[in-house]
Amino acid sequence: MGDYVCRIGTEAGQVINQTHQASSEGELRARLVSQGYYVFSVRPKSILSMRVGPPRRGKIKEDDLLIFNQQFMTLSKSGLPLQKSLAMLARQTRSEGLRAAVEEVQEKVRGGALLSEAFESINKFPKIYCATLRAGERSGSLDKVLSQYVTYQKTARSFRKKFLSALIYPAFLLVFLSGLIVLIDTFIIPRFSELYKELNVPLPPLTMFVISLGLAIKRMGLFLLIGIALAIWGLRTASRSQAARLQWDRLKFRLPVAGKLLLKFSVAEFMRTLSTLLQGGLPIVTALQSSAASVSSPLLARGLTQARIEIMGGRPLSESLRMTGFFPPMALDMIEVGETTGALPSMLESVAEFFEEDVNIDLSTLVAMVDPVMIASIAIVVAFVLVAFYLPLFSLAGQVH
Repeated sequence: MGDYVCRIGTEAGQVINQTHQASSEGELRARLVSQGYYVFSVRPKSILSMRVGPPRRGKIKEDDLLIFNQQFMTLSKSGLPLQKSLAMLARQTRSEGLRAAVEEVQEKVRGGALLSEAFESINKFPKIYCATLRAGERSGSLDKVLSQYVTYQKTARSFRKKFLSALIYPAFLLVFLSGLIVLIDTFIIPRFSELYKELNVPLPPLTMFVISLGLAIKRMGLFLLIGIALAIWGLRTASRSQAARLQWDRLKFRLPVAGKLLLKFSVAEFMRTLSTLLQGGLPIVTALQSSAASVSSPLLARGLTQARIEIMGGRPLSESLRMTGFFPPMALDMIEVGETTGALPSMLESVAEFFEEDVNIDLSTLVAMVDPVMIASIAIVVAFVLVAFYLPLFSLAGQVH
């Protein structure tokens, strides 16, 4: 027999938490259902799971949300009542944070709130997701907009993973180079320095320079670590300021090679987001507001807010975006064509696909350039240290002969 914490609903509509003993979770579920309760969740009670104060709710992962939406779309297409669908989804998910969020949404919907309002009120889900649900409620086709959002999730997730995976190998080389330098400064240089001191070998200038540099870095190592920690803390503190984030965004987009790549990434992210919202049936002003809250670039978000004001004043989307000075001319020309032909959502999707492919090509080229540079840097560091420390040995061998 074991103890289980149960979240159940009574016939009067109350939701309560109770602790019961049972031989298994399935046996306890069957017993509670036979007693007339509606079972939301049954979890084993253990010392490790006990916490002081309110339960912590983990962050909802992107993969968990994708699986949730795929199941939600299937249940919506089947015609299952909303309350029943939410209860099934809460039971099936393995994420504690997502389960708690869905149960909270279910309670708010039971209390009379709209589905989109319930998801938005708990501040656990992306803004674009709440806006998509709102569009589905307005159009009466929730399963259709959920299908569009699942497609958006899959495409955006695949694009981000390709972008990040391409940076893994250069990052690994950078970490390896840094570790190599630390190893040389910490272990190799002090041992060679003691060896040559015992042998009383005259040291050439190159070797003396390397030894002095290594010993200085070793002495200053603690201060360097403190400086790095303070720099990271300062950057994290500054990132909370909107002005600092905007300044960093401007600097980021002005970088020689990576700046254009990051700009295309941001444009592709926005175009796909706006396309998904427009295909869901949201008006352009509302879609722009949700897009501004969803993009990762604060500079782009501010530009979209300005563009939204211009559109409310009667300007077309292409002209309003052009006034921000953020978007490449090709993207604006394609948007203008979409407005003229009345196919703006599909044209935005085409623009997103074009820039995503462009980012993939540019990123592959950049990585192909960075990899040899990093490998050459590692080789140069190793060769420099070897030459510096073997020169005195050659001098010593000449003295012996």
